[in-house]
Amino acid sequence: MDDVYPKKPSFIKFFSMETNIDCLRLPPEFVAYHGNTLPFHCRLVLPNGRSWKVVLLNIASGCHFHTGWSDFIRDNDIRHGDTLTFTLVSEGIFDVKRYGVESGCPPRRDIEVLNSDVESDEPYSPDVATSEDYEPSETDSEAHSDCSIDVSALALADYGHPTFVVVLTESSIKKSLKISIEFWRQHIRTSALEDPIYFIVESGGTWHRLVVGVRCTFQLVDVDEVHFYVHFDR
Repeated sequence: MDDVYPKKPSFIKFFSMETNIDCLRLPPEFVAYHGNTLPFHCRLVLPNGRSWKVVLLNIASGCHFHTGWSDFIRDNDIRHGDTLTFTLVSEGIFDVKRYGVESGCPPRRDIEVLNSDVESDEPYSPDVATSEDYEPSETDSEAHSDCSIDVSALALADYGHPTFVVVLTESSIKKSLKISIEFWRQHIRTSALEDPIYFIVESGGTWHRLVVGVRCTFQLVDVDEVHFYVHFDR
């Protein structure tokens, strides 16, 4: 084992079927020290080398592994009460170890190296039946944190998120800002009309110096929860 490995940043979570199926909140203390170095897209890697891409989303309730997390849970048959340890081994790369709630040991399939020809992001179908059937509901657990992730609008554009641009007018600042109905119909579900929409400023903070002429770029980073990243240009 690398002598430096035990010194790498890490945290532990106990998996709950009630709150962790759709997303997992990172501990605020971990985020306070390491949040600024974490990218928008991260990767979770098991001891057998298989890995999953997940989106790290910074919202009002904290920093969460979001899109892609439910795939990781489903593909690996993570069960209620399992213990998960996360070690940040490189930028956005987490080594993940799982300890079964009943055995207290990592399942053998987490350690055994699978066929090298299999792509790392393909689902792995476990040979053990589970009684814990669930359908992701894409809801966030309630929590709070002052975490910050530095994500540039250019980097987000590279991931192909639906985007629209608005140049602020006096009316849009003092009254309301309208989203194009064409954009809404194409990218946002109708049932979300009554739901709150989350806007996240690039630096993770707030913005109070909006003036006429500011160019606002809105990028829809989560279609299900309707989360936008917002970038401002004067």
